[in-house]
Amino acid sequence: MKPLLHLIFIWLSITALSAQVTITEFVADNDGSFLDEDGDASDWIELHNAGAESVSLAGYFLSDSSTDLDRWMFPDVEISPGSYLVIFASAKDRALAGSELHTNFSLSSDGEFLGLVSPNGQVILSSFGQRFPQ
Repeated sequence: MKPLLHLIFIWLSITALSAQVTITEFVADNDGSFLDEDGDASDWIELHNAGAESVSLAGYFLSDSSTDLDRWMFPDVEISPGSYLVIFASAKDRALAGSELHTNFSLSSDGEFLGLVSPNGQVILSSFGQRFPQ
């Protein structure tokens, strides 16, 4: 019975996060209007916590591949209630809490999968399909 309760707790935790944190905006072809700390016009992804409590993203993933959902793992960073977090999709692979975050992939301006994934690497919490909106 304990394994079942553990699975239910995990499912409820994932469901609660999915209702709170979503990918709200991203740029796959940065025109230079927003630069990273190196002065590069890197692609970027914005997450928003619409919930009433802070959410830790430690162990969660971002991916640009629907067949490789655990591409880039978040360090122990939190998003406060109502706050946003920008992650650069620069392929620079920087995951140090308290510093600017950079995925190990960049985004294709032609469109591709983009997803926020739970720590188990299998549950997609927020995503865009193979074609990006304008």
